[in-house]
Amino acid sequence: MFRLLYMTFFGDYRGAQVDAHGHGHDAHGHGEPHESPMVMLVPLMILAALSLVGGLVGIGNRFEHFLAPVFGAPEAVEAASRGTEMLLMGVSVAVALSGWWLAYLLYYARPELPQKIADALGGFYQTVAHKYYVDEIYAAVFVKPLIDGSTRILWQDVDRKIIDAAVNDAGDGARHVSDEARHMQSGNIRSYAGWIAAGSAVVIAFMIWMGVR
Repeated sequence: MFRLLYMTFFGDYRGAQVDAHGHGHDAHGHGEPHESPMVMLVPLMILAALSLVGGLVGIGNRFEHFLAPVFGAPEAVEAASRGTEMLLMGVSVAVALSGWWLAYLLYYARPELPQKIADALGGFYQTVAHKYYVDEIYAAVFVKPLIDGSTRILWQDVDRKIIDAAVNDAGDGARHVSDEARHMQSGNIRSYAGWIAAGSAVVIAFMIWMGVR
């Protein structure tokens, strides 16, 4: 959090250069940094104030007793002593202040230190920076095989060679059959009469054969 604070509001400006007229735009079309409008700034100020003093509400369990008529007093729960509560609160504040001091030292007072520390740690820093390569291992073990299998088996073999081929072959077969049947319609009246006569002869022969039997 404090690193973000110092990287954003302190040090050298890392945005787009501003021209002589005070205008500047980066690759995304944003201008020079400016404060948010009051409709956004006021709620942020209220939330910031509550984040600073909100923890004080629970000191001495006053807030818990205030809500007891609504939610009921917690049963079988031993409340921490005031000393323990103050100790834990002090530890959390000390940790936050330590983070603030480290952020000030590393990213404002001596901004060259982070790179020196990264170079000194070597491979360990790279491992931590890559989150112990968990994402890379997950991608190699699960994501890449799934994508390759989907591409080669489901898409190339199943989709293209089976499903698409079946549809395309059915269309080609229907086109060939219709093309062959189309040649029967020659427009020659004598040919039509000959086919009718041949068909009639076949029917008559079949009926005679059935009658003989």
